[in-house]
Amino acid sequence: MYSLKQLKFKFYAHGPKTIFLLIWLGLNIFLFAYDYYQYDTAAKYTYLRKIVKQGLPFARGSAACLNLNCALIVLCVCRNFLSVIHNSEYCPRVIRRLINHNLALHKLCAWSIVLHTIIHTLAHTFNVEFGVSFFKLEPIAAPDGTSNELEQANFVDKKDTVYTVLFGTVGGMTGVIIDVCLFLMVTSSIKIVRRSFFEVFWFTHHLFIVFFICLLCHASGQMIKSLEEPRCIVDSSGAEWCNYFCDNYIKIDAKVPDENLCANLKFKGPGYLNYSKSYWWVGVPLIIYAIDRIIRWTRRFNPAVVYKAIEHPGPCLELRMRKKGWKQQAGQYVFLQCSELSLFEWHPFTLTSAPEENYLSVHIRKSGDWTGALLKTVGKHSKAKTTKEGKNAELNFHVAVDGPYGTPSDDIFKYKTTVLIGAGVGVTPYASILKSVWYKLKSGNYNFGVNKIYFYWLCSDASVFGWFTSVIKEVVNELKELDCSNYLEVRPHLTRFNNDKDMMENVAMNMDSEEDAITSLPGVQTRFGRPNWFKDFVAIGQENEGNDIGVFFCGPAILSESLDKACSLANAELEEQNSNSMFFYNKENF
Repeated sequence: MYSLKQLKFKFYAHGPKTIFLLIWLGLNIFLFAYDYYQYDTAAKYTYLRKIVKQGLPFARGSAACLNLNCALIVLCVCRNFLSVIHNSEYCPRVIRRLINHNLALHKLCAWSIVLHTIIHTLAHTFNVEFGVSFFKLEPIAAPDGTSNELEQANFVDKKDTVYTVLFGTVGGMTGVIIDVCLFLMVTSSIKIVRRSFFEVFWFTHHLFIVFFICLLCHASGQMIKSLEEPRCIVDSSGAEWCNYFCDNYIKIDAKVPDENLCANLKFKGPGYLNYSKSYWWVGVPLIIYAIDRIIRWTRRFNPAVVYKAIEHPGPCLELRMRKKGWKQQAGQYVFLQCSELSLFEWHPFTLTSAPEENYLSVHIRKSGDWTGALLKTVGKHSKAKTTKEGKNAELNFHVAVDGPYGTPSDDIFKYKTTVLIGAGVGVTPYASILKSVWYKLKSGNYNFGVNKIYFYWLCSDASVFGWFTSVIKEVVNELKELDCSNYLEVRPHLTRFNNDKDMMENVAMNMDSEEDAITSLPGVQTRFGRPNWFKDFVAIGQENEGNDIGVFFCGPAILSESLDKACSLANAELEEQNSNSMFFYNKENF
């Protein structure tokens, strides 16, 4: 049995997400079951069901789920809309945590769309095959001998083939286009493709425009026909007879209660607005998304001026920019677009500048074609010179900035004790936070929420420390001058050790030095190997008795799982020790 304290942690860590997923799953099941039942039992589709069998209810059930997930997948990427909610002072932490998982929900909805598209496509494939094959069967005459009601109910003509239905009708053609667009968007979103060929991912993903146009037009052909204005009577035995069931009547060979009951049957499409539910579901989300894109598009008319580029070890390039009316919070991120490279591509970067600074900055490492081209563009515009900051350049060119947007790091100052964990380049969100802490202390503000920060910096290669050391070193030195070193404890870890003799000699020779031999940070010693998270968390909990401790991580998913588990185990151990400390885990997701 879980204690009340453990339940509190479990709910904070997984409760909101679990509840939301259960609601989402329940809605999918309900919508599928409801539409399946309606089309499987509704009398007005009796004749059509005799032609297509169970394909009709399966197609309509999956279509209902597609509408739901297509609506949600759009809302998940309305960045400004979500940011307004996220940054609102009235937004509870539970909702903010859900918003922070917007991309995870986006992916979940995408796979749900794939699943229901497969079901929908297979069902309609059988429907078309049954519809075309129907005319090869012996027709069943109506009771009055004047019409064939099954022929009227069929959604294809006698001359149609499977290919003419697929490529010669609105429903067929739009369905094929939707399937092709979905296939290209999904395959280009696979992690290895997205990381290696981001431009392919970006451009292919914009096939969503074609996807949604075809989705809204898909039902305009009104291929699904139902009986119009049913007429029913009750015979002397009390049985009800309707013109829905003329075929059933023929088969049981009963006495005709009314010779005109089955005459002049009329079949019709339900009308686009009555049949297509897509516009009800995706109409409002698409309008919100359009407004969101317009807002993002207008920001290119207020570009940021890149006025300085500083080269750090790594190699890494820091770009400093100024933008009119700029405001940010610590730990946020932006999207950058350079018109000299592309008019359409936007790439995300974590802000490394603090809100208190009069500029915004990002640190960029070459990790793909776009970043490589951007670094070359910077070099083209630069006038290199050397200053105390290192090798830097004065520039004067423009980039468009979209943002800033919030992350889980927005909650850092809501905990008295905070553990920041950055793996490799995942350290970037914490530069802004640590600098903001220093600015607050420098201004005499000692009541900003946080009393202690533990900063874990994990790298698999010693050379990776170099590109970000200057930022951390600056903060450490400034805090030392303010006599506030107790606010920050830096714990660098070199997770891979390859018996580098030169490094070992350097470490041995600088054992008594004030600066760490690997990171050059003052008063800090690099640890070798991975941290024992459980042991460290328990010790931190004991050092900060009675505090809610926020753990914030940016890095690989595998390590995230280990940290989440370590927080849970540490909470259990602290409870056994009658400690009132509790860890709450947060992960960056962009």
